[in-house]
Formats: sequence, C-alpha cells, structure tokens
Amino acid sequence: MYLRKTVKELQQTPYAARKTVAVDEQDNELGETPLIVAHRDGGIKHRAFSVILYRERGGKKELLLQLRSQEKPVFCGLWANTCCYNMVHGEDYLVRAATRTNEEMGTAVQSQELRTLYRFSYEAQDVEGWCENELDTVIVGKYDGVVYPDPAEAADYRWVEWGELKGDIAKNPDIYAPWFKMIVGDSRTEVVFGE
Repeated sequence: MYLRKTVKELQQTPYAARKTVAVDEQDNELGETPLIVAHRDGGIKHRAFSVILYRERGGKKELLLQLRSQEKPVFCGLWANTCCYNMVHGEDYLVRAATRTNEEMGTAVQSQELRTLYRFSYEAQDVEGWCENELDTVIVGKYDGVVYPDPAEAADYRWVEWGELKGDIAKNPDIYAPWFKMIVGDSRTEVVFGE
C-alpha cells in the first residue's frame, strides 16, 4: 500500500525548494511562498494553471487526462486534466503551459497551439492537512500527437470523449480531482467541448 510522503519527508526533496506566486483574487502578486506552505493547513492563494489537451475523433472531442502520480503530495491518485502547475514569478502562462505539459506528459505541444479559456478561484481540502487554494487559469489546446508521461507526475493517462467524461464524473466523482470537476461543470468549458 502506498503511504503519502510526510511534510518532513518532502522537506528532504527538491519539492521543498520550490516556490510559487502568492496572489489575491484579482491576480495581484503578493510575493513568493514556498510550495509546501501554499498547500498546507488552508494554504495561501497562489497562481496556477490547468491545461486540457484534446483531439477530435469521429466528430467528437476527446480530452487527455492524467492519473496523478502517488508521488504528488496533493490529491494524488486521482484523475485530472492533462497538466497542472503552480506558477513561478515572471513566467508566461502559455509558454510555461506548453513546456510543463511536455515535461509531465511527454507531448510535443507548442505554446502557439494553446489559448487561455478563463480563470477561476477555488479552495479544496485534501487529507492530512494538504489542500489547494488557487487562482487557476484554464488553458486549452488541440493536440493529436504522442504521449509519454513521466511516471513521477502521471501514473497513467487516457483519452476520454466529453460526454463520456461528464457521465463518469456523475457516477464516480471520488476518482476525479476537485478542480477538474469544477472545470468540467463550468459552462465556459462546455462551450469548447460540448456537442
């Protein structure tokens, strides 16, 4: 059985040195915060993005999902969108979305193939004091190439047709990350992927 890393164990890894940008609800920067602090005990609102890559098959859109690795401290082992990331000061959203998706999922997507869909704020409590508290920018892009996920980031992946995904989330909500369920339920996402 897998045991999630403790805060003390994470402090012995490169994860402990990572920082992210603390922001207010209007995306004004408030400074940098350690990634662990941003995800513990209610967290600190921070800048993030969620990438959704999709392809077309038989006139329908299929989304590329990742099964979050057990190595991730927050919401590990759940299905989510293609890639998530906590921004660092000075990074460009679309440029970093492309490079990070390529790092996590082994894709070859380019920043000019991506576009920002919308931004939303949310909080979600995980177990053992872990949480998310993000101002999340949803980024979408069409992609029909190879996928070679980094196992430290994604334990598995799958392409899922939009209608099938919505039905499965309704039947099995506990296997999906909370922000991803919010994104799928948002009318702005439906406009892109719905029939």
